[in-house]
Amino acid sequence: MEFTEKLKELIKNGATVADVASAFGLDMSTLPPEWFMFMSNMIMFSFSMMSMMEGMDSNITGLKDQVSGLTSAVTSLQSELRERSKKNSSNSSMPPSREGYAKPNANKNTSLRETSGKKPGAQPGHKGNGLKKVMADETVRHDHYPKQCLGCSNLTSCISLMKCISSGHVYENKTVLVDNEHKVYSIVCPVMGELIKGEKPEEIKSTQQYGLTVKEYIVSLWSIGVTSLDRLQKLVSKHLGIEVSEGTVSKIIADFATECGRIADVVKDYLKKCRTKGADETGLRAQGKLHWLHVVCDRKATYLYADEKRGFDAISGEGGILVDSCGTLIHDCWAPYFNLSNMDHAICLQHIQRELRAAKIREKDDEGYFDGIEALLLAMRKTKMDAMEAGKDHLESTEIKQFRKRLRNMIEEGLERFRSPKRCRLKLGKIPEGKTRRLLLRLRDYEYAVFMFLEDFEVEFSNNESERSLRGAKIRQSVSKCFRKFEGMKRFASISTILETAKKNSIDHSTIIKAVFTGTARSLLASVLA
Repeated sequence: MEFTEKLKELIKNGATVADVASAFGLDMSTLPPEWFMFMSNMIMFSFSMMSMMEGMDSNITGLKDQVSGLTSAVTSLQSELRERSKKNSSNSSMPPSREGYAKPNANKNTSLRETSGKKPGAQPGHKGNGLKKVMADETVRHDHYPKQCLGCSNLTSCISLMKCISSGHVYENKTVLVDNEHKVYSIVCPVMGELIKGEKPEEIKSTQQYGLTVKEYIVSLWSIGVTSLDRLQKLVSKHLGIEVSEGTVSKIIADFATECGRIADVVKDYLKKCRTKGADETGLRAQGKLHWLHVVCDRKATYLYADEKRGFDAISGEGGILVDSCGTLIHDCWAPYFNLSNMDHAICLQHIQRELRAAKIREKDDEGYFDGIEALLLAMRKTKMDAMEAGKDHLESTEIKQFRKRLRNMIEEGLERFRSPKRCRLKLGKIPEGKTRRLLLRLRDYEYAVFMFLEDFEVEFSNNESERSLRGAKIRQSVSKCFRKFEGMKRFASISTILETAKKNSIDHSTIIKAVFTGTARSLLASVLA
């Protein structure tokens, strides 16, 4: 072993044949020529063998690193495949509609909503409210006499003697097409001696046009009924008894969207100034490409806008309102939102709950650890709700500090448990931290955003308001699959902004649609958002 180590050291220092011989006590000058050549060849052979062995050691080390890296990659892929196979609406952002007919865990409640323990419908002791008498515009009476009397010759004389023992009311509706004819007259005034003419109202711009109720019916079917233009045209023509072309239907919707876009700044200005608001985005296809529908909202207003991009360029672009906003923004921890330094940030903790449930699938041996973090988040929410029911508007700082300490300890434990994967020598690019570790790092790095809902009672635990505001877009996507043009997606955003805001303020959809067409919607929305 000493010979091998000494020879390695000589080779490393660039020793010659003579240096090697001298190091081992050989005087090459005293050897016969044939022995001199033999010893020289032997030393050179040792040189080459040692170099080859060093190369093999290096290759073996590299192969070990590759095997280690591949093993880690296979383990990661197995976890990811297991997670994908069990992915559903309770542990990811997947909507329940994508789960298909075979619902996972059908016999187990996996919803993030907590059950109230009550049966659906009215509770015991509730006073029922049935259909009450309706004041109808027209009443049609149907008399029902005994069957035995129907063929009797004395029926006419007996009717006055009969007594009504019960009655039932069945309410029907019928469509009446009204022609509001506007005639304009002129006359040569006998007093002034001039020709004077009457004038039609400004909204009458043609000799034949559809009125406000027809337009409201069309917009309601398209926006609220989520009906395609083709089916909408057929329904209107059948129901109203007039042949409406698809082009006319499209123009009415386009005109309505244009008017909605003009008054959307009322909603925009309100949301810029409100104290807390939520933001989210979802992908929709238009013109054969993926586009993005963005939302900013609170409990009183919803503002939607379409953009070709998803990132900070879309958030800060022409349609965006967040760069000029103040207050606290609730979101799903998407990185571009944190670039908004003009606002405070709060993380949607229901998103964190879903990620924790996904982590339990990936890390099967550590389910208890992730259950502990989820239980802590729910305990924080319960503490806040109990305080609000008690009439408090804040928590004591000591309570929040205790929650912070518990979460920090759990995160530190997790970071020790789930270490970064080892880097292998394969040129496969940057090795990620892994989903589980990234989740824990987010909870650690954005601790202030996690606890914002405890610091400020106006901040919600989740961002459900934003997700509900995007539900209409996903329903339209499931019906139409895509928007034919990007302009159609913009129209949808403008119309939804006004209708959703009106709905949140208990304004009937018929009222707000007519108000948009008549030009009174701006003042109506301004009054409820003041």
